Amino acid sequence: MPRADVDFGVLERTEHSTYCPFKGDASYYSIRTGDGVAENAVWTYEAPHDAVAEIKDHVAFYPTKVDAIEER
Repeated sequence: MPRADVDFGVLERTEHSTYCPFKGDASYYSIRTGDGVAENAVWTYEAPHDAVAEIKDHVAFYPTKVDAIEER
């Protein structure tokens, strides 16, 4: 999902990170709502490898941690 379409006001950057040899370093965010916190539910590649440059400025959601995406 494009970062521009995401409300970062409900996301909290975490210290968690992972490395993919194909994409690069991933950064993570937790989602805070009135129902609680979904830890490390969102990830993004802020500086992906050139071969997958099109994923820059996008985020992904773990389907096991997010049960709905609301359009605004």
